Amino acid sequence: MMSPRERLLSPFRGVKPDRPAWLADLSYWYEAMLEAGKLPLEFKGRDGYKRLHEYYGVCCHYGCLWQVCTTRYDQVEIRTDETQCERIHRWLTPGGELTARWKYMAQSSCWACVEYPVKSAADLKIVQDIFARTHYDPVSPGEYLSAAARLGESGLPITPLPRSPLPALFTDWCGVMNTIYLITDEPRAVEDTLSIIDRSNDGAFNCIVSGPAELLHFGDNLDSGNCASYFNEYMGAYYQRRLDQIHKAGKFAVVHLDGMVRGLLPKLAACGFDGIESITPAPVGDVAIEELRAVAADPKTIIWGGIPGAMFAKPWTMEDIRAHTRRLLETLWPAGRLIVGSADQIPPDGDIEFCRVIADTIEDYNV
Repeated sequence: MMSPRERLLSPFRGVKPDRPAWLADLSYWYEAMLEAGKLPLEFKGRDGYKRLHEYYGVCCHYGCLWQVCTTRYDQVEIRTDETQCERIHRWLTPGGELTARWKYMAQSSCWACVEYPVKSAADLKIVQDIFARTHYDPVSPGEYLSAAARLGESGLPITPLPRSPLPALFTDWCGVMNTIYLITDEPRAVEDTLSIIDRSNDGAFNCIVSGPAELLHFGDNLDSGNCASYFNEYMGAYYQRRLDQIHKAGKFAVVHLDGMVRGLLPKLAACGFDGIESITPAPVGDVAIEELRAVAADPKTIIWGGIPGAMFAKPWTMEDIRAHTRRLLETLWPAGRLIVGSADQIPPDGDIEFCRVIADTIEDYNV
């Protein structure tokens, strides 16, 4: 019988495991329960986080972060001031200053960005300066090997890649709406910024391809509604070039697509991603389970996801989640290019017991 780690890596290595790996991002639920004082003592701490996954039959991956490199800046000062309900980030550079504000949303146990650093094309010059002054240093391979050893066969440390250029503007610097306005009004300034982010990322990728991690994540938080119309012009060539680097080093890569699926899934598969991670089908996403393989249009692409995180909360029941899991397996498991995963995180009001229901359903299906 295979271990959770073996089931995760097998499809990438071209082997169909004894049953599909089951991965769920428990980090959001975990932090919310910890903050509320509701987390059982045996699940606290690093070892407790691992025990939580083992108890519910989940491969331990998300929340077990391993950075491929450290980041340092030349004459850039980053300050963070935080209170119970507000967080302010400041970047002070020779070319100017940027400020971002975040508010804590107690009802949902998370932080929301209420002010992005970039407000105008002039601010993009400061972003360019920050990335031009960013340098990456490799982390000792022994650190990754130690982190992997701590998880044992229960899982694998997640290895994130630096944010790709356009997703960096959407997520970190401008926000979706302001990025779209800037592309329309100041395309040259946007293109210059994307180019500098790309060149800056070279340093991180040089560390990545020489490191020990086998499976890499583009944590770009993609959504077809935001990105599909910009993909061919601003994203496709970048992904193809980076994937070429990764594959030449004998490694595999997935990209995080946790929103609307239809517009991006075939484009990402065509770029050569080994897997598309956190795919959210109907009833939450825009593609039915039965359509996913046809929409991807590549039989080799690993479909990773399939269980919407929203289904862990009301009105869905254990029987709903059991039936949905069976349907996912019946449709996509025969070809073996499936990793069952939550899409995206288990919410704080989600029923953690559903994780065991899914694990048991997968095990029973393969008996």
